[in-house]
Amino acid sequence: MSSLFTLRTDDSHSSIKRPILQLHHGTTFHISIFSDLHYGEEENGWGIDQDVNSTRVMNNILSREKPDFVVLNGDLITGENTFLENSTHYMDVIASTLEQHNIPWASTYGNHDSQFNLSREALFTQEHKHLLSYTQHSPSGIPGITNYYLPIYPANSSIPIAILYFFDSQGGSAFQDSSKAHVIPNWVEPATVSWFTNTRSALKEKYGRDLPSIAFVHIPPTAFLAVQQSILPKFGQKSSHFPGLNEDVPLAPQGSGQQDIPFMQALVSTPNLHSIYSGHDHGDAWCGNWPTIKGVDESVSKPHVCFCKHTGYGGYGNWKRGARNVMLRFDEGGRMEVETWVRMEGGEVVQRVDLNGTYGIDRYNVDDGE
Repeated sequence: MSSLFTLRTDDSHSSIKRPILQLHHGTTFHISIFSDLHYGEEENGWGIDQDVNSTRVMNNILSREKPDFVVLNGDLITGENTFLENSTHYMDVIASTLEQHNIPWASTYGNHDSQFNLSREALFTQEHKHLLSYTQHSPSGIPGITNYYLPIYPANSSIPIAILYFFDSQGGSAFQDSSKAHVIPNWVEPATVSWFTNTRSALKEKYGRDLPSIAFVHIPPTAFLAVQQSILPKFGQKSSHFPGLNEDVPLAPQGSGQQDIPFMQALVSTPNLHSIYSGHDHGDAWCGNWPTIKGVDESVSKPHVCFCKHTGYGGYGNWKRGARNVMLRFDEGGRMEVETWVRMEGGEVVQRVDLNGTYGIDRYNVDDGE
């Protein structure tokens, strides 16, 4: 099989080859997730120190974890604090850290990545210049920029063993629109859902089976809120069944709880979709089981839902920084198991759990790193 594949871009960007993503030692694929980096705040003052600290967090975690891949899961930049002439260059700062470690990455964009002086389109153009970036542009006509998928391959096979899905939950402000007349929806829209379901069907037809998958989206679907309200312990309490920081209460989901119902229905209707990873709420870093949601019919999957960990020193909150890690393991039959943990900036590992059929029954250490 070819060792290269072509990243999809829109018509204004030339296609470019990237090495295929392959399992490490034939059985595993290790992802570190950097969420809510929020580079570019108050760049003439205290924001400089914040960005230095964020870079330190990334370096510390990459040095200890040595992942195969990194996901930048939204709010890379605090666009409302940047200047027009240099807003996208913070992407180069983020990229340089990953390039120093020679680790490829892919991004979703968040609500702070669309602001008066920063557009998603410009951010993608800047990111696309970096050869280790696997971020792709949404197909023409699909809302948002970062709706795409990446296949992971075993050694010596032209058939992927798993799929990474990326969704653009949008939000923020329109570029150079001082009237603020155009409001960007902060949810995954129905047109994106249609693209997703069509893509899912095409992949099954092409490869002859429903491939295991995980998904990334910056703003959490309303399912996360339902988990927080119905499954997790009350604010201030801890659970050995569902360990992890839970201090953004109530969390802020996509839309107002109704607009993302088509998206959630598509998620549970996706065979072998294992888990979904979101950021946005800096004070949450837990995993839960898919809940019952009004308007969403039970279907073939009940994916786990996991918050990442606030990585950057930009953005609100004084919680300690870190990054969620996800280890995908595959047996000889292609079945996938998932282990996840949070690596704190200081090096300690917390919330190491197996996202399996007994998650929510098994007991774990309740240390959340705080």
